[in-house]
Amino acid sequence: VAEWDGSNAVRIADGRPPNDCRPFGLGEYWGEGPMWSPDGRYLAYRHTNCDGPEDAWRHVVISDREGNVLAQFPGDGWDISWSPDSTRVAVWVTVFETIGVFGLDGERQALVTMPRGWRPSGDHDPMWLADGESLVLQGVVIPIDGSAPYHLQFDGTYSPDGSRVVYVAGRSLVVAEADGSNPRVVFDDWVSNPVWSPTGHRIAFTSKKPGSATVNELRVLDVASGTVTLLAEADGSELETEAYFLLSVIDFSPEGDRILFARTEDGDSLWSINVDGSDHRRLVAGTAWGDWLSPGPTR
Repeated sequence: VAEWDGSNAVRIADGRPPNDCRPFGLGEYWGEGPMWSPDGRYLAYRHTNCDGPEDAWRHVVISDREGNVLAQFPGDGWDISWSPDSTRVAVWVTVFETIGVFGLDGERQALVTMPRGWRPSGDHDPMWLADGESLVLQGVVIPIDGSAPYHLQFDGTYSPDGSRVVYVAGRSLVVAEADGSNPRVVFDDWVSNPVWSPTGHRIAFTSKKPGSATVNELRVLDVASGTVTLLAEADGSELETEAYFLLSVIDFSPEGDRILFARTEDGDSLWSINVDGSDHRRLVAGTAWGDWLSPGPTR
């Protein structure tokens, strides 16, 4: 845990490095996607059981900001999704089959099953809808009360207030009303990884340079005006076959004025940049995982 500029780093979990921890060599502690709870009080991240069997190696850890562990329980997948009220997380119990909803004490509150015949396209995790009563996964809404799942017209990410949705159709970025009406193509050139700002005024996303095989551009959209600004680029001329995502959006700062993103060019690193493209700086080297504390006084 560190200040916003990467200074005053404090280690809150200390485990074995990737080469000493199997399977898959991820290291004992790791995470993908946002880790802080919406209220900024807790972290959710992964713990690898380095000495355990390969079929029971991945766990979810919930801790406070000082690193005190509140709960640890088995959970598969990649991202860990916090409920809007910061009281629950949702993770795969069995990947692509069942989803568990767990409280801060690690007790499972619900177990829901994906509908028969559903098939994923790639590595995806369930995410909470704004109402805190349902999860969504690739266009399928799964109520946690056991009601029947149903399909949306699209697979998208909802704005913080739940009034709009952004999704990728083909290679285009589309913004629409929450029910899918009034869709508007706002960018049309191999888009991925759209992320809303806290107020819903902006969307950060990545794209490809023409002719490139890698995702190597970071852009931000002003939703009201439709203006798209290029913030950062990665070269990737020598990495075309080594890494697909050279740049990836992680999240906006709590104030919405900066964007945290990862680079995998010349080694993993975390960077941040103002939404107008100024003050582009590297924060931490040696990792492509992290998140802003939101809200919070210093970290």
